[in-house]
Amino acid sequence: MSERLNFQGRLVDTELAAKKLQYRIQGLRTSLRELLDPFEAVKELKAELIAEEALQLAARYGEYRAALEEIAAIEKALGR
Repeated sequence: MSERLNFQGRLVDTELAAKKLQYRIQGLRTSLRELLDPFEAVKELKAELIAEEALQLAARYGEYRAALEEIAAIEKALGR
């Protein structure tokens, strides 16, 4: 298989992974907004869940940025 085809396949795989991460990040963002209801009493906040989801969001965002950088590098190698 040619190098170009390998790069194209990797590009498709990485774009799919980035799209999945994007959807996961959007879901976590929505969930955090709901959990951080400004009209809910502080004592009612689910702090452990908020912290867990915030950490997940940060981790997924790092993975997402890395995927975007890889996509840009592959596109550059393909001359796009």
